[in-house]
Amino acid sequence: MDAPTLRAIDCILYTVPETDFDDAKAQYEDVLGLDRIWERDGQVGYRLPAHDDGVAEIVLSTDTDVPDGLVHYLVDDVERATDYYADRGYEVVDGPFDVGVGTVATVRNEWGHEFELISFA
Repeated sequence: MDAPTLRAIDCILYTVPETDFDDAKAQYEDVLGLDRIWERDGQVGYRLPAHDDGVAEIVLSTDTDVPDGLVHYLVDDVERATDYYADRGYEVVDGPFDVGVGTVATVRNEWGHEFELISFA
């Protein structure tokens, strides 16, 4: 099986306590000057100006059970990519599972580098 292509960074996810969520959103908008492109319960996404189509977002999340600064890589097929990495010794931490806009899985390599794979297919 060929290696899956990591096509782009979809987002970098930063965690904030729920009690600080409104302050964090204000800081990312007022101090960093980012434009909010979507929001749902406990999460908000900001587009980086040099990127189109919402790819390479910064996401703030109140889910503190995920690593802070978690990078999400866009792939064509999350299940195939997850199988590929698992066959090469990566730990499948979570998923694959549906997140409404696509499929996500979290993997970790032998050095503890954890990242998410996401596809919108």
